[in-house]
Amino acid sequence: MSSKPADARPPALEVIDVTKAYRLFRRSSDRLRQLIHGGKRTYYKEHFALRGMTFTVNQGETIGIVGRNGAGKSTLLQIISGTLQPSSGEVRVYGRIAALLELGAGINPVMTGRENVVLLAAVLGLTAKETAERMDEIVAFADLGPYIDQPVKTYSSGMYVRLAFSIATCVDPDILIVDEALSVGDLTFRNKCMARINELRAKGVSILFVSHDLSTLQMICDRAIWIEGGKVRAVGDPVHITQEFHTFMTGENAAHALGNGQLVPQQSTDIAEFVSFRIRPDAAREFVVGDDITFDFALKCKQPVAGVVFTLCVYRRDGQWMIGQTSRDQSKVWPGREAGGLAEGSVTLRNLSLGPGEYVCCATAYSEDLTICYASTELNVTFKVAVPFPTWGNIVHAIEWHDAR
Repeated sequence: MSSKPADARPPALEVIDVTKAYRLFRRSSDRLRQLIHGGKRTYYKEHFALRGMTFTVNQGETIGIVGRNGAGKSTLLQIISGTLQPSSGEVRVYGRIAALLELGAGINPVMTGRENVVLLAAVLGLTAKETAERMDEIVAFADLGPYIDQPVKTYSSGMYVRLAFSIATCVDPDILIVDEALSVGDLTFRNKCMARINELRAKGVSILFVSHDLSTLQMICDRAIWIEGGKVRAVGDPVHITQEFHTFMTGENAAHALGNGQLVPQQSTDIAEFVSFRIRPDAAREFVVGDDITFDFALKCKQPVAGVVFTLCVYRRDGQWMIGQTSRDQSKVWPGREAGGLAEGSVTLRNLSLGPGEYVCCATAYSEDLTICYASTELNVTFKVAVPFPTWGNIVHAIEWHDAR
């Protein structure tokens, strides 16, 4: 993740006081009455999808957008991409923009995949020569085989996304918008897409990324924007914003509960849930190489389970996976529990050897054979590591130097 301050880079996109209002008529005949009577009488209610939305995306930034369904995320992205006009306000775009919005948007189902490449590339501003030069790359990335020359109406939803993503990311966009597109398709292609997104980030492409997968947002974004009720509720560090959003979505008292260890942001299942996952002591967040770090956890079972294996994963803030170990590695398996039972424990990282930087962690509970996931927290625990001497690696390993003489 870039350490360069966001405001030190020129803007790639500016959203300035954007509002979008829709007229909601109770009856279809009220539309005609409104046309006849004009401003003398109002036969509709105004619904504001967006209200005074203002923010800036700087060149090379990856911005995550979170918000509940109906918060205005899709409306905002349509306005930014130019497929919808705002009621008021302005969007300034500096460069070529490519967008993956709702499934199949902009794709002609009667045309073949290859013909759609030519069509959408032209819409995005490529010349016929530029499109021809990129055709092989686009076709190879989409990996549709002979279907590339078949009508798109014969495609599955995953094939739609393969085609749309390939086109959008192979036309040298300055700004890429991705709206939940990666939720469709298999894991292999999703990983391929994430690798391409990382390539674009490295090239300085600005990215707007909307996803309900908060862990992905936490790892790839420089900042996050939380939209609520058509307004910007908060902007800031992606881990902090997504945690706050997750807490908000669980109820009014969630913030207090989280502080008391009674609520943990997590991917819930009907098998079990984490009721605690924290660093001991709770206030500890900064460590030095050589320290011990202990994490406490507690899992509450919603139904009877057999043996429980816990895992700890630690990621560097730039997305590098540093630690991923299970209790089974040391032959530690918690006995089965009845519904309502607790499986509690702790795990300690001895003689910390992680390099300097910021880290995020999650805990997961599995069946003894690791095939069934009982519960998994989000990346909701963070800590920093400092080193009292210059170092350049990801790991500060315990080593010894010896003079050969």
